Amino acid sequence: MMSKKKVAILGSGIAGLSYAYYLKKYKPDVEFVILESSSKSGGLVFSEITEGCVFEWGPRGVRPNGNGQVVLEMIEELGLWDELVFANDQAKKRYLYHDGKLQVLPHSLRSFMTSPYLGLFLKAFYKDLGAKKIDEDETIAAFVDRHFGASFRALFFDSLVSGVWAGDVTKMSVSAAFPILKKLESKRGSLLRSLIGHKSSISDSKQYPKEFTSKALFSFKKGLQSLTDALNDVLSDSIQHDVAIEKIDFSDQVEIHFEDASICVDELVSTLPAHQLSAFVKPDLARVLDSIFYAPVAVLNLILPKSELSFDGFGFLVPSKEQSVVLGMVANSNTFPSHAAPNKSVYTVMMGGARYSEEDLNAMDLEKEAIAFLNGVFGKSLFIDNQELILMSRAIPQYELGHVEKVRKIASLSPEKLSVLGSYMYGVSLIDIISKSKELAGQSFD
Repeated sequence: MMSKKKVAILGSGIAGLSYAYYLKKYKPDVEFVILESSSKSGGLVFSEITEGCVFEWGPRGVRPNGNGQVVLEMIEELGLWDELVFANDQAKKRYLYHDGKLQVLPHSLRSFMTSPYLGLFLKAFYKDLGAKKIDEDETIAAFVDRHFGASFRALFFDSLVSGVWAGDVTKMSVSAAFPILKKLESKRGSLLRSLIGHKSSISDSKQYPKEFTSKALFSFKKGLQSLTDALNDVLSDSIQHDVAIEKIDFSDQVEIHFEDASICVDELVSTLPAHQLSAFVKPDLARVLDSIFYAPVAVLNLILPKSELSFDGFGFLVPSKEQSVVLGMVANSNTFPSHAAPNKSVYTVMMGGARYSEEDLNAMDLEKEAIAFLNGVFGKSLFIDNQELILMSRAIPQYELGHVEKVRKIASLSPEKLSVLGSYMYGVSLIDIISKSKELAGQSFD
């Protein structure tokens, strides 16, 4: 009999856990171990219960439509369906803060027709109809300026990229961050023309009814960490925590060295951040990995008396032209009312991003900055029951211009027995990461 193929997976964040989950599901003859340097699994998916309220320190919700159904299928298989909570319809109402006030973004035909942005949208749509396709990569700013104009970009795409990526539209690659836009452009030049008759691809998963997929987001009663906790439980026999790797040798097998021991495996799958993996590979690959910039992000979670603030949406974003360290605010308990204790509200303020260094953020009193900003937005001095702040020095990888080529280089320069996964490769969202883990685990070791 042939011996089982042995695989080591580096990292037990959502990429490592989901890859291992699908490997166990699709390739039961493969023997694997997950090596984690910290004492817990989950990575940046981290939920905390404070005074009966859910604080999310990483992602706070998942879209259930499209490839979000891959995640729903995993949740159903894990037996977590009864723990799901779907977003209140208020989550569809979102705001921008600029020129000293909150402006609601169009979220229905009626709100579009009565929006103060109607004229800007119509000018942008007219400009797009004359746009030509460009094959080469370009920044998000250059792409959106060509299609919709600089004013449209400065308000909407700038805020979107800041809110999702903590990124800078003048540096990020449209091909890497929004490949669907380049795909649409390649058809007819104009995005609007290309959308006519366009059909989204169907996710490679069970298809769920519209009562679920029509919701804006989903989470769990105790926060998104419920997902990584469940994966950790299923895979616990294969996870080793507090592992300090000193060196990795690639030859006929992969030998992983620790302080006083080593193990040999047939294949290695890394889900480590780029700057951590670079310490274990040859200089040419290490240089590419080290060139990937991670934006620092500060997250401030707040508990307020429910009567303290009258706000009716998912949250608001702040365009960079406002020159504030605040990227935006999310009203968590508007989206998921069960995430707040009775008579309480939970809000999260995001700060920093690609325009700031870790040193810049450490030099600020971020809690004071955030609360002063909120006081200005809402025109009152807010009474806060509880507040906690975490500064993540390397939070979100930035897909800067040339990132698609970097991903190709990482794949081509990697040793034959090394596969690389993670948020800096194929998308930063939970959906992107889990979908890619499923795809690669299904193709592995055939």
